Amino acid sequence: MSPRPPAAERLDHDELLSTALAIADADGLDAVTLRRVAGHWNVTPMALYWHFKSKDALLDALVERILGEMELTADSEPDLPTVMAALLRVLRAHPALAEIAPLRFMRTDAGIDLAERVIGLLRAEGHSPVAAAQLSIFLLNALIGLVIRQPGETAVADPALRESLLNAKRARLKSLSPQDYPHLTETADFFLGLPDEQEYYQRGLTMLLDGVRLT
Repeated sequence: MSPRPPAAERLDHDELLSTALAIADADGLDAVTLRRVAGHWNVTPMALYWHFKSKDALLDALVERILGEMELTADSEPDLPTVMAALLRVLRAHPALAEIAPLRFMRTDAGIDLAERVIGLLRAEGHSPVAAAQLSIFLLNALIGLVIRQPGETAVADPALRESLLNAKRARLKSLSPQDYPHLTETADFFLGLPDEQEYYQRGLTMLLDGVRLT
């Protein structure tokens, strides 16, 4: 009987990433540790070093993973709105990872490929190399901002703290005088949450894409 492979070799790389991604989605990035992922698989953190040398490497792999979830047709070259909409869907699905994406974008093959595609599309619209590169950064950061700065304090992981902050904001806005602040009091509810998420994201995406078009 051949000896059983060590735990590190028995673990599946993609399954480990799925575990880490589920933790990030549920509990935020602070909860994503090698120890937590290892505990899910009943192994020691050392067993994960075969796959990820550090938490930093794990986070890079998670960004690569979510970018790989972008649904783009391989048969034809998608246009800029299609690419940006696909990226936005991924960021919305994994908001905890959205904030760290810019720092790790160029450290992943998927990020490099996406940057090449977006810059190429911007160049095809007539932007200079410098403008195309800068606009690609503006677009990424703006999409991330739409997700992590969504009304309703959604970027705060702790539910109790989030509710406390939201109640304080609600009390402040509701205390405003309609005579002095007619527009804010009329729209106060829109600063506390999204009555229509699809409308919010579609309007934001349209504004961004309009902003990069050459006049």
